Amino acid sequence: MSRDPFGFKFWLKWILWFAGSLVLAALFWTAVLTRAFGKIQGAELTLGWAIAVFGSWFLLVIPFMRKKEQIWKRVNQDQEKAIDAWLTAMGIFIGLLVASLLGWTWVYRKTIHLSEGLNRDWARGVFSSWLFLLLPFLVWMYKKTDQIYKEAVKRQNALGPAFRTAFIEKSKRLLPEEVVKKLKTLPPTVEKGQLVHLYLKDGAQIQNVFVLNSCEILGLYDRTDFDFESKDIVDAEPAANLTVHEEAKWLRLDGRA
Repeated sequence: MSRDPFGFKFWLKWILWFAGSLVLAALFWTAVLTRAFGKIQGAELTLGWAIAVFGSWFLLVIPFMRKKEQIWKRVNQDQEKAIDAWLTAMGIFIGLLVASLLGWTWVYRKTIHLSEGLNRDWARGVFSSWLFLLLPFLVWMYKKTDQIYKEAVKRQNALGPAFRTAFIEKSKRLLPEEVVKKLKTLPPTVEKGQLVHLYLKDGAQIQNVFVLNSCEILGLYDRTDFDFESKDIVDAEPAANLTVHEEAKWLRLDGRA
């Protein structure tokens, strides 16, 4: 009997690290700031401590966030690249802010505690330098996004559609009137479409059927062909949205790629 590498122990470790890393980040930055500035007090140091703690905590849980998505297989190759780029961007975004906060806190360390609320010179220095440092980063982010998009379009055009297709005449895919009336009372899963389970006269169930405009069977999931007749359908029930699915298992029935 094979062991599930992503079973209870894996998720327990994930939860423990999720909570423990926040404590570690808080202890680390408390020690660093106390050593550099003495007692953590005043709006500037408190704000710097909070952003540093939660920013570094975010970076520490990134590997687990990525692993979770890979386990659940909810994203494709192009989306994986986009997620990695977004997480990298967020890390740089937070890191630059923390660096700016700590840098100007050190510059104004002798005067910030004399101000009520935020020291204006400190605030201007922090946000001005942060925005200045962000400029090359924003250029990089734009180029990276454009590159990911172009690679995705090129790959998808080269591979063609991942789903399978078959041509079944529309008249053979239309649902009986009573079923159509019922589906029109149900909310759509996506615009103009519903994901449903169909029930036949003989008691058989056809799971995960995509219906267009509440009347036309357009797609079947995890079936090789259209091996039933629409006139035998007696009922339909909404199906749970397929958040985890393989596109290659969809069979489109109007023959379009």
